[in-house]
Amino acid sequence: MRKSKQKKQEDSPVLSIQTLLTLVLTVGFLLLLAGILVCLDILIGANIRGETFAQISHWWFVLTLVALLWTLCLAWLLAQVFVRPVKKLQKTMLNFEDDPLTDDRVKPVAYNKELNDLGQVQNQTMDKVQGLIYAQQDFVSDVSHELRTPVAIVKGHLELLNRWGKDDPEVLEDSIRSSLAEISRMETLVNEMLVLTRAENLNVTSQPEITEVLPIIERVYHDLQMVHPDFSWTFDNDLDQPVEVAVRADHLEQLLIILIDNASKYSTDRKEIHLALAKAGTWVEIGVQDFGQGIAAEDLDRVFDRFYRVDKARAHRTGGNGLGLSIVKKMVAAYGGQVQVESALGSGSIFRLRFPICRPEKTE
Repeated sequence: MRKSKQKKQEDSPVLSIQTLLTLVLTVGFLLLLAGILVCLDILIGANIRGETFAQISHWWFVLTLVALLWTLCLAWLLAQVFVRPVKKLQKTMLNFEDDPLTDDRVKPVAYNKELNDLGQVQNQTMDKVQGLIYAQQDFVSDVSHELRTPVAIVKGHLELLNRWGKDDPEVLEDSIRSSLAEISRMETLVNEMLVLTRAENLNVTSQPEITEVLPIIERVYHDLQMVHPDFSWTFDNDLDQPVEVAVRADHLEQLLIILIDNASKYSTDRKEIHLALAKAGTWVEIGVQDFGQGIAAEDLDRVFDRFYRVDKARAHRTGGNGLGLSIVKKMVAAYGGQVQVESALGSGSIFRLRFPICRPEKTE
């Protein structure tokens, strides 16, 4: 790091922007002073000019030196004012290079719009880089924590087989079956973590993809009906005209699949799922209701946290990793939407997705 900084300093130009600004401003002031003298010469006349110069001839050298020094000082001060924001930008970037997780940011510049905009862009870039760093740290931490148990289980079965279990067909079959199940769960976990990381860093462009809501819901509804034929399905559509939202079609489909998949997993007694589509002002609401075990009031605020499971034992049996609702929350927030939940123990849950409706621009 130090070698690279020394090399940058060696390769940098000799003259700084402050020096160049000082020289330019000095020349500008001197030219302005010369212009003023020329104008006075034209206005006052040659005779008065000769008398004036004769009276101040013995002070001429001192006046010239004072004027030059005053011009240099004034130019240097003005250059300081212009260069100070640039130095702050440089200092902030050097601090960020030394510590990428620093909280140091560029302060707003009230008297220079261009430098202020540059500083804000730099702050946004630093925030995005730090967001990626935090996401990477969370990914490594969460995956290492969640993989510890299945890795230990697979290792235990392999050690058992290595010692004596391979000679017992029953133990061999059980160990292979358990190891494959744990490996499958690890694969699902890693895939969900990758999806969650992409959702956290989802970049919605200024011209996002426009999707009509009803066809996506109908397709997911009919597809999952075939996947879960033992469930009773209901779809209530209260829309009287097509509604579009600024969400990619595959992302909207993924959100619905996660919510419906959760509803099917936790509906063990009353196997029934209701879907609803309605318009609420300038928003469209998509509801997914199940009649499963429900969620306690103290758990409602935490169901969207990573790896949080209301019923950990049942979640493990159903293959849940506690990441689906986290993916939903991050992805919905990236598109400027909202996700809401209503639930009570023993009465099931209702999850609602809300997105702003895209209105076509009126043309003459």
